[in-house]
Amino acid sequence: MPPPAPILIAAINARHSHASMGARCLLANMGEWREQTELLEFTIQQTAAEIAEALADRNPRILGLGVYIWNVSRVREVIPLLRETQPELKIVLGGPEIPAPQNPARQGCLALPETSQPDLPGVGRTLRVSREFNSPDGAPRRPYPTHPDHPVHPGHSVKKAVQDYADVLILGEGDLAFPALCRDLLSAPHGLAAGVNQVRHPPPPDLSQVHLPYDEYTDTDLAHRILYVESSRGCPMRCDYCVSANDTSVRFFPMPSLLAAFDRLLARGARSFKFCDRSFNLNVPRAIEILSFFLDHLDHYPGLFLHFEMLPDRFPDDLRDILARFPPRSLQLEIGIQSFNPRVLDTIRRPQHPGRIADNLRFLREQTPAFLHTDLIAGLPGETPASFAEGFDRLVALDPHEIQLGILKKLPGAPIARHDDAFAMRYNTAPPYDVLSTRDWPAAHLLRTARFAHYWDAIVSSNRFLAAAPLIWQDQPSVFAAFMALADWMGARFPHEHGIPLSALVEAMLDFLTHVRGIPPNTAADALIRGYRHAGARDIPPALAPHLPAPPPPPTRGLPRPLRRQFLRWTWEDVRPTIPETNPSPSHDSPVT
Repeated sequence: MPPPAPILIAAINARHSHASMGARCLLANMGEWREQTELLEFTIQQTAAEIAEALADRNPRILGLGVYIWNVSRVREVIPLLRETQPELKIVLGGPEIPAPQNPARQGCLALPETSQPDLPGVGRTLRVSREFNSPDGAPRRPYPTHPDHPVHPGHSVKKAVQDYADVLILGEGDLAFPALCRDLLSAPHGLAAGVNQVRHPPPPDLSQVHLPYDEYTDTDLAHRILYVESSRGCPMRCDYCVSANDTSVRFFPMPSLLAAFDRLLARGARSFKFCDRSFNLNVPRAIEILSFFLDHLDHYPGLFLHFEMLPDRFPDDLRDILARFPPRSLQLEIGIQSFNPRVLDTIRRPQHPGRIADNLRFLREQTPAFLHTDLIAGLPGETPASFAEGFDRLVALDPHEIQLGILKKLPGAPIARHDDAFAMRYNTAPPYDVLSTRDWPAAHLLRTARFAHYWDAIVSSNRFLAAAPLIWQDQPSVFAAFMALADWMGARFPHEHGIPLSALVEAMLDFLTHVRGIPPNTAADALIRGYRHAGARDIPPALAPHLPAPPPPPTRGLPRPLRRQFLRWTWEDVRPTIPETNPSPSHDSPVT
């Protein structure tokens, strides 16, 4: 073990496969203190005592720790233990769970033209966000003031923890602020230096002055963990549910240094890049330049896989053209739809054009190899169970590869709090701060919807039931209603949603399909065993054996741990180009011409 360093940066990740980009951003910008700074990573599966002991063993003088929604509970447990054993340690906390005050000037979103435009303001500089909110049809909307009577964070546990145990809070981006703070702290060995504030709220840094973190990824990281990268920071949207609603600009990293860093990563063996940009296709010329860079490297670096989050209604022809040039199994696009309800979208300040979105999704699904991951949020202010179900069915009809149904969360710093009174929003006070009920969505139904989300992920999005899942809603007018019936039935069968063995889930699916949906046992069993074996299982569940009309197919071999879900869908569609009809309700969308 190396000797203790005076500065320790710690990251508590959701799982080991997630390498913390934020911690490496701090590390890369330590300058003269880089050789005296150490990075340690943990996971939330480790106990607070184990994490605290490992940190104390390094005996640092300064600890920097990022606080996120997935680790806030563990952080709250760790720092009191550290304070007991390391009373002289200076604890510096930052991250999204340490919210900055809302920016009252952030009253608008950027109007996005559909066609490509000349490159936006120079690389490494900023694109200012308009202060007028324009709906998709161009009609102006009045700005929405932040509600002054409601906190942006529903819980007080983090606030108490940082007040009682932290020495300094950094509100905002810490790339340059944390090294500056360390210099101040180390200049005063026995306390905070004169002029050091307990709370620092630095302005967003000029990204041309920020050192990129990618050389801090080790070869082991590149070989075994998810590689997070970014080409920009900030978001042009001001959706109330998102902390990026308070951004005043979108800032871009200088392109030459960015592409040079990606080139070094490729040469070291990196093959999977997950971009964290909130809206990668905001600046279409920049997006095309980055996509072209990777497209040009595909022959030299086979197996390359790229993940981007893109705005759903911004796919002009030149962007479409380059996406269509990528080979199979090389792209994943995360596309947030969130709602199809125009009133809800207006309420949360998210301008979208449903017809254009539908046209884009059809193009991406039919003309590109991209794996499409789409998002919907249940519990938004003004959304009803009926309107959400209608939107869900509309999205299913567009046939994305994956639909993630999320429950609204009251994130710290997000202006969703301004709707608390008007829509009777009630939230869980503990992480992840999910909505419990609204004026239009009763608590009991939100519980059912959360259960729906769990089983949709376990049965449909997992791609372990590719043949059997469509039987759930076959000949039914609504996919959502049909699957809700299954989720309710599963809730009665299994008292606990998590930890259900796959074989038990297969047996339950057989019972539901045959006894509730009236599917012939041999048809249901055949569909279930095909998905079961395709997912790599080698046995035959006893419940299926009496009903199988023929020997089961061989199990899939060599399933990769990363991209497992994508691989299951890709290999299924390679030999079965169409999945059984879902009988969706008639489309509400028409392409934009």
